[in-house]
Amino acid sequence: MHIGAQLYTVRDFTQTPKDLAATLKKVADIGYKYVHCSKLGPIDPHELRGLLDANGLTCTVTHTDPERLLRDVDGVIAEHKAIGCQDVGMGMMPERYRGSLEGLRRLIADYQPAVGRMLDAGLRFHYHNHDIEYQRVAGRTLLDIMMEEWPGAHLLACTYWVQMGGGDPIAWIQKYGARIRQVHIKDMVYTPQANNFGQHLVMTPILEGNMNYRGILAACAEQGVEFAHVEQDDCYDADPFDCLRKSFENLRGLGYC
Repeated sequence: MHIGAQLYTVRDFTQTPKDLAATLKKVADIGYKYVHCSKLGPIDPHELRGLLDANGLTCTVTHTDPERLLRDVDGVIAEHKAIGCQDVGMGMMPERYRGSLEGLRRLIADYQPAVGRMLDAGLRFHYHNHDIEYQRVAGRTLLDIMMEEWPGAHLLACTYWVQMGGGDPIAWIQKYGARIRQVHIKDMVYTPQANNFGQHLVMTPILEGNMNYRGILAACAEQGVEFAHVEQDDCYDADPFDCLRKSFENLRGLGYC
């Protein structure tokens, strides 16, 4: 299993080609060799491929605008081939589909033609979960139903959001291991004083919170997960590059880097 960096962590520094070039160098200097491209500014895919190559980095998956998957799937396929990335990700279902089984089934029906085109082109489609998919309908979670009724989709399992939804990340990885090729990892800790967003549960670098990442990572390795991407959506007052570095160093201490 390879460790990567989710560039959403440093999204404020990836909005121009110049800033992206500097960011990719910093990420590579930390020691990462793989990245998840997400929330980048407008940049030609061939230029992006050049910047990745110049820093010894490989993009293993993206988060792609869901609306583009509906209206321009051929363009999405061409871009992924240009940057050498086989895996196309949907970061979250559009709001119009959320909150019901009927909405989930409309999501699957609407996007299945695009997923079929990607599969025909040799790409793979990954759905990234949050906590909303852990809503229960008739005793089952929406995510269980999604996995059953959307056979063409892989699950990009965000272990943090699995736990936020009340699930056990290890159990979910073991249950759907054959369809989980990539995961997101970030830790969680309770703070007695609410942060600037009014939250008490906050994200931290790996091994600096309370999640069982020794067990989670072992389950990922056992199930054949290919990439575990460090992601910290919110770093609060900390420097996001320092957060990526701390996670990398902690993971290296466990023998994963």
